[in-house]
Amino acid sequence: MNKNKSVQAYLPSHIVAWIDGEARRAKVTCNHWVATFLTDLFQGQEVREEARAQTLHIRRQQAFAMRSLDGLLEAHSDPTLRKRANEAFRNRVEREHLGINK
Repeated sequence: MNKNKSVQAYLPSHIVAWIDGEARRAKVTCNHWVATFLTDLFQGQEVREEARAQTLHIRRQQAFAMRSLDGLLEAHSDPTLRKRANEAFRNRVEREHLGINK
């Protein structure tokens, strides 16, 4: 059977106030809130590693798709199609960056 061990830390007063506020909102003791926070953080490491691996896979697939599409546009019989597609993409990215929905 696992037995909990006591851990003590000296923290700046603003961190203690934040923990106290969060614990009050959750209606638990500060000890319980910190223990839950640390346990969740530790268990979340596996999830974050999996998410990083998935993100890398998606980026590779996206890069492949972009290169493939660019090759198809380059080989198309309309020599202006690639340039127009790139300009349209650039304009869309710019609009999204500016927050324009069109």
